[in-house]
Amino acid sequence: MFPLGHALLGYLLYVVFARAIPGRYPHGVRLGALLLGTQFPDLVDKPLAFAGVLVSGRSLAHSLVFTVGLLAVLWYVARRSRRSHLAVAFGFGHVSHIVGDAIGPIVTGRFGELGFLLWPVVPAREYVNDDVAPWVRVVRYYASPELTPELLLVPLAVAVFVIVEFRRRQVLSR
Repeated sequence: MFPLGHALLGYLLYVVFARAIPGRYPHGVRLGALLLGTQFPDLVDKPLAFAGVLVSGRSLAHSLVFTVGLLAVLWYVARRSRRSHLAVAFGFGHVSHIVGDAIGPIVTGRFGELGFLLWPVVPAREYVNDDVAPWVRVVRYYASPELTPELLLVPLAVAVFVIVEFRRRQVLSR
């Protein structure tokens, strides 16, 4: 997945999650934390792989080993500063990113590509484009006329966003 797909998937999954917790729909700083979380694994791994620090653009921040540690530290800091809702939103986005990257290999039965989930215990796979600057790959991807499955999430996410905002504002005006 690319940035837009991760952001849309994370947002849609969080809205489903938030239905169970009244008043927890993503907006304001919580929405910002969620969106940062949806991009965080690539913001760490892609530049470090391009620079030759990591062997793969899906390794360190895509690993569940790293994720558990990161989220534990964030939770601790957020609880102490009474901002646990931000840690939950960021963590939800981060995990949704990893889920988004794992969907393709799972659906197509390419389970060997899931090694990134347990890096460094399992070696990460090197990708063909890891030597291309991440910002160049993103520009090329979105400049392509090919319709990608993640772009199909755009109308759904926009509709959900409008409905959520309408309902949230109704509650606030009471």
